[in-house]
Amino acid sequence: MSNFDKIIDNLIENICNILMVLLLMMILMVFISIVFRYFFNISSASLQELIMYCHAIIFMFGISYTLKENGHVKIDIIFNTFSKKIQSYISIIGILLFIFPMAFFLIYISMGMVIQSWLILEGSSEAGGLNLVFILKTIIPLTGFLILLQSSSQLLKLIKRYKNGY
Repeated sequence: MSNFDKIIDNLIENICNILMVLLLMMILMVFISIVFRYFFNISSASLQELIMYCHAIIFMFGISYTLKENGHVKIDIIFNTFSKKIQSYISIIGILLFIFPMAFFLIYISMGMVIQSWLILEGSSEAGGLNLVFILKTIIPLTGFLILLQSSSQLLKLIKRYKNGY
């Protein structure tokens, strides 16, 4: 594995560690929200939105970790019947034809919306909500960027594996 691969894999691994802590915090916030709502009849739009923000971050940033761990959906029954070299070749084609274009498109299509949101410092439409919608929207192109980084790392590993024939 080259230095680029190691750096990207470590970055994604560190992001995953942060996401695990965020997930635990989100579970705690949901518990607090339920307790306050049903036992004290207290509801908070800010807390609800914070839970939603955590949920969005976990899923969006978790995509690149899933890619790193090769946990994405594919037809394993057919894929596993091929030799390692053919599997590498199919994965390389998949990254080049599907993942790279999708990541670039995600970045491209979301940048205008994100810039506009930052220009007006877009806030919540809910009374008492968080005024951080511009930050939430920034997650979209960052997700594309992380997918691009991790798929580049995967591509380099696959090319190396393909050249070595295993």
